[in-house]
Amino acid sequence: MQIVIRSVDVWLFRDGKPFTAGEDHIAESTFPPSPFTLQGAIRTRVLADKGVNLSEFACQRQPDPDVGYGDNFGKLRLCGPLLMRCKDGKWERLIPMPADVVKVDKRYELLRPNPDLPFATNLPNSLQLLWARTGERVSEAKNWLPESQWENYLKGQPPSQVVSEDDLFTFEPRFGIAIDSTKGTTQEAMLYQARFVRLKDETALWAEVSGVSLSEKGFLRFGGEGRAATYEALTKSLKPLSQFNAARGATRFKIVLVTPAWFSGGWKPRDGDWSKIFGSSVRLVGAAIPRPLLLGGFDVAKGIPKPMRAFVSPGAVYFFEADEPVQFANAFTETPDEVRQQNGNTKCLGANWLRRCADWRLVMTSHGGEEQCLRKQRCYSFTARHLSTQGRARV
Repeated sequence: MQIVIRSVDVWLFRDGKPFTAGEDHIAESTFPPSPFTLQGAIRTRVLADKGVNLSEFACQRQPDPDVGYGDNFGKLRLCGPLLMRCKDGKWERLIPMPADVVKVDKRYELLRPNPDLPFATNLPNSLQLLWARTGERVSEAKNWLPESQWENYLKGQPPSQVVSEDDLFTFEPRFGIAIDSTKGTTQEAMLYQARFVRLKDETALWAEVSGVSLSEKGFLRFGGEGRAATYEALTKSLKPLSQFNAARGATRFKIVLVTPAWFSGGWKPRDGDWSKIFGSSVRLVGAAIPRPLLLGGFDVAKGIPKPMRAFVSPGAVYFFEADEPVQFANAFTETPDEVRQQNGNTKCLGANWLRRCADWRLVMTSHGGEEQCLRKQRCYSFTARHLSTQGRARV
């Protein structure tokens, strides 16, 4: 069942930075929320629909057959959340701008691996620098890519339409002061500020829930402070994400993350072996990796904070080569026991790390002719420095 989640009030989704009353005065918020926030809200809703006393359930430590308990997720399977908006009466999903998209003046261009550059780089393991075929200065593209542009992007075409963050949501700072629970009075020197998220009209979150019985609509306690949200099933489901794949049978392809992924070596497997993900031999040619996303949370079952871990952020792009066509993995992520114990059922989260693929060999030839090197030295310097930083990001 695909659902749309709307806000009733502002939301708070804490980032990975510690926040202690009296020591830190600003609590930052990140958006969209992580899949872990979504699974907590859905599990609570399912238990509430069944009439389960949540306090007793937390104490008895007995798994529920549908949503499990603690690290056991039972039958629950989730996909998302993704940002979505209603345009002309129809819902469409949005993803963070892929990291291989750059802005050139008022247009967008795609980066591609280029082994024939007129200078050397310090990229590790024979990785190729990602390069834009332009002589103009490039800058980071920070907007959101709407679903109407996904297929064109996956076919190797730069986006012609993007959505600004200001049109979707805004961060709203609010001040507060700690309260002494024993006296009901404010505590001295405990003033703080929190950045909440306020969605614009016709903006919501999309998610897919399966394996459990969920009512068609209802309320959710969502994010920090248990802020209210409403959800309802979509009357007309959107196109399955698995159908957005333009690289079937390709030997050169790229993968774009739309939800966070975890790897033992930070942004890649610790041993550099991608065959355990694809099931056959592939070579990593290049990568554009945004800043890591730090995720932790609170383990309600154990009553302690979860260990903080660095995940690869949505929008990361990986370029691969293979000697023969490969079968794309159901989950572009690693989920060893230590991650499953921290963040829940591996199959639930790992199997739903979404991937987007395109044959970048065709992209390179679609402009007609060979790649042309930049002629201006200032562009050489900027592009090499900017993209090397992305390509070598450690997460």
